[in-house]
Amino acid sequence: MTAFIESFETAKGNVFGDLLTTKVESKTLKVGLVTLGFFEYWRMFPDSLKANVTADMTCIYNNLSKHLPQDNVIWPGIIDTLDAAEAAGKQLAAEQVDLIVYVAGTYCPDYMAIQALEHIRHVPVLLFNTQHDNKINLGTNYENILRNSALIANLQLAATFKKMGWYKELKVVVGSIEDVSAYDEITKYIRSYKAYINLKSTNIGVIGHVFRGMYDFEYDKTMIKGTLGPNIISIQVDHLLEQFDKATDEEIEAINEATKNRFRIVGLSEDDIYKSSRFYVALRNTLERFRLDALTLLGQHYVEQKTGTTSYLANTLMHEEAKYVVNTEGDVHGLIIMSLMNMLSGKVPAYAEWGEFDEELNALLMVHHGYANTEYATDRSTVQVNRSPEQWGLQGSGFGFEYTLKPGEVTISHLIIDAEGYKMLIVKGQALHIPENIPCEEITAVIQLETPIKQFLKELIKEGFAHHCIIGYGDLTEELSNIADFMKIRKYMY
Repeated sequence: MTAFIESFETAKGNVFGDLLTTKVESKTLKVGLVTLGFFEYWRMFPDSLKANVTADMTCIYNNLSKHLPQDNVIWPGIIDTLDAAEAAGKQLAAEQVDLIVYVAGTYCPDYMAIQALEHIRHVPVLLFNTQHDNKINLGTNYENILRNSALIANLQLAATFKKMGWYKELKVVVGSIEDVSAYDEITKYIRSYKAYINLKSTNIGVIGHVFRGMYDFEYDKTMIKGTLGPNIISIQVDHLLEQFDKATDEEIEAINEATKNRFRIVGLSEDDIYKSSRFYVALRNTLERFRLDALTLLGQHYVEQKTGTTSYLANTLMHEEAKYVVNTEGDVHGLIIMSLMNMLSGKVPAYAEWGEFDEELNALLMVHHGYANTEYATDRSTVQVNRSPEQWGLQGSGFGFEYTLKPGEVTISHLIIDAEGYKMLIVKGQALHIPENIPCEEITAVIQLETPIKQFLKELIKEGFAHHCIIGYGDLTEELSNIADFMKIRKYMY
């Protein structure tokens, strides 16, 4: 009898007609390095110019390789003739490079670069305007001036791009061949592009729907796919509840014991902890079964009533493991920012709501929804597990965390779609040191901003950004700005 393939909605096995059997892995980028010289100069200065320019370009190749250890830098060698340009272009096309770093080692006419780039017109170009040193040598000779004449070539080529309508979003970086800050800028750009590319194959599951009345979170799956990139997959709540029922005692007990050993638990019963552990198993197995990378769960009220608990232990453990990205209330756009920050930093960011302001500190109180990576706590030994302060049809006390986020540089972001399309909020801030956890049975943070706080809030409200915010440690503002440009959406930076 023929076994027919079914949809993931109904199939009992693990092969579905409408989901890939093997989840797409994170892409390793192939970065093409295009370096230019000029054959005419070699005969004019035969003793050392070509060797010196080759040494400069080799230095750039080595630095790029060092700064991009997870990716492949493909260098076809110096292009100094039209034949070499044609061969390099064909090689980079055959290698299916994802992005080009273009470097001129001397002045060279624009036709050679164009000959090579015509083979790979669909990928973005980063133009690195560089020279051997970062100082002018007042005792230089003409050969050395030619060695450092890339600016002429780059101005000519960029003007030609403008006339041709090529590379309208051309990225330009300026620095000497050993300039660490230049390579940091290049690395951020490439890391941004890698996250943008990987987002296109990200599968985001949605269980339930956006919380009623939160119109700022409403979304269109087609607009998300077409503009932002990820696949949105609706998962019936019954699939999660089925996994909750199927969770084995062995799986549950391992999480249950680890939870009791790790955390100071206040006011919860054994049953509260057991059900939360069971929810973790169910959520993990749901993510694995449907090949998801991220998932947003409404929670209120239906799932919490059916399971008798919250997803907060499950979400916390997921955040710490950083394999899957999860949040609640149907906040798909927030989940996309969380996924991007996870790709950029290797850590799942915190998920919070805007709170009250402090004029003296020029800061905001951020209040979380009861789950985050406990590594973010000011003092992990003070992390407290307690009841969920918001009780959504629970039988028991639920499960939540209380602690305050540690000090450090942070990036705050979110996405929203309005009548003019998508836009991204990007804010640089500083989490302040709060010596004692704020005793509100929730996760909190006090974030100081650079913009005057009342001015910022006026603009935030007037511009109409979502009432949630994503808080990632470190300065990710440049990377997120690049990603907004790749997506061709508006960005508001503070």
